[in-house]
Amino acid sequence: MSGSSMGRISPICFSLCFIVLSYGCVCIAQQQQEPRQQNKCEISRLSAQEPSKRIQSEAVVTEIFDHHNQQFHCAGVAVVRYIITPRGLLLPSYLNAPQLVYFIQGRGLLGIMISGCPETFQSFQESQQRGQEQRDQEEQGGQQFRGDQHQKIREVEEGDVSVVPIGAGHFIYNNGNKRLIAVSVIDTGNDANHLDFQPRRFYLSGSPQNEFQQQGSPEESSGKNVFTGFDAERLSEAFKVEAELIRKLKGENDRRGNIVRVEVEGGLQAVSPQRGQDEQPQDRPLADGNGFEETLCVLRLKHNIGDPTRADFYTPLGGRSSALTAFDLPILKGIVKLSARRAFLYKGAMLLPHYDMNAHSIIYAIRGIANFQIVQNHGRTVFNDVVTAGQVIIVPQNFALMVKAGDTGFEFVAIKTDENGMINTLAGNLSLLWALPVKAIATAYQISEEQAKELKFNRIEVAIAPGRFRTESAN
Repeated sequence: MSGSSMGRISPICFSLCFIVLSYGCVCIAQQQQEPRQQNKCEISRLSAQEPSKRIQSEAVVTEIFDHHNQQFHCAGVAVVRYIITPRGLLLPSYLNAPQLVYFIQGRGLLGIMISGCPETFQSFQESQQRGQEQRDQEEQGGQQFRGDQHQKIREVEEGDVSVVPIGAGHFIYNNGNKRLIAVSVIDTGNDANHLDFQPRRFYLSGSPQNEFQQQGSPEESSGKNVFTGFDAERLSEAFKVEAELIRKLKGENDRRGNIVRVEVEGGLQAVSPQRGQDEQPQDRPLADGNGFEETLCVLRLKHNIGDPTRADFYTPLGGRSSALTAFDLPILKGIVKLSARRAFLYKGAMLLPHYDMNAHSIIYAIRGIANFQIVQNHGRTVFNDVVTAGQVIIVPQNFALMVKAGDTGFEFVAIKTDENGMINTLAGNLSLLWALPVKAIATAYQISEEQAKELKFNRIEVAIAPGRFRTESAN
């Protein structure tokens, strides 16, 4: 390897490489930023999108937005909404692209399984018995270790954004007492996806319907998981179990769908430290220490942007806005390459004219109603209509946007296709016009200097302008 090519790899590569597994090595190298895959964005008209497909399951429904739509194709993303009843489990799967999951309502558990990371959570009793049982396993010719141990499972709630890296196995479980609603934005345009822009979900269990196949296609109703295609005898040998168990693994005759009901007594309960519990040395999470857990394995994968106390911008009569970037979650930098912003506008408030400098913006309306105006580079209005709760609209990079909240206020979350999504405002404090000299404004718009001062200084808010009254009715 030449010296110049070595210079393109950051030192973190070497701390992540050479994690020897049974059949190879896990290496995640943080290299120089590569441009994301680009699609044609020749858009003359935008429209607010609603789910085009619904898949009913045992524990409610999966709703899919049409990723073949020109707007989604331009941004290189797919969007899915999950509605999960209490004690419902979204079956484990992995994807060919990274995703950000925003939790709109309810609470639950999110499991993210990354190969090579140790199973650092297990009970105190199991921790004591582990060494003896492993020795017994060797003496008895491979008897299975019975104690439960697993990777960290995260508690999630309304306002949380969770990161799921590309290829990482994951599941969601509703352990609350009301429906859990989550929206997933899948970044198929990410340069880590070496297939194409078609989102591909690989289920690890059950026989769920393929949510990303076009309606009417032969593959749409052929629900299978990844183990289905393997030879049963070989799988039996690989797992060292009986053939009857392999039939269950393959999901034969499983008609529950991709969201299933957990029937076991007490529901799904993960091993985790109890709040307020006195820590003892033997109660600490167990790690065998392969070096990997000191890097990717311990990176935070969750951040809350719904908490009002974490607002980046706040106007007392206008609303608030919170952002999530790679500065908040380092895993976004160079690996997932997405960011997010969540905004709440009070009654009649306005999100001042602005544009995204370095990313497309995938906006999901959470609550309320608002008028959106979006303008492209030729000064043509490509969208001037209302957006209501449950709809998605995509604002391409550099397209100018202005939002006016309705009588009940408006709340939305925007997922950006860059790890540090940045905006430029066109009105208000810190805007482009504030950066211009008054004489330049007067000359550019053929107005007097007094009028130029009014245009520049009358609006003192930074991002959100207040309406007539403040209301929390959309919260």
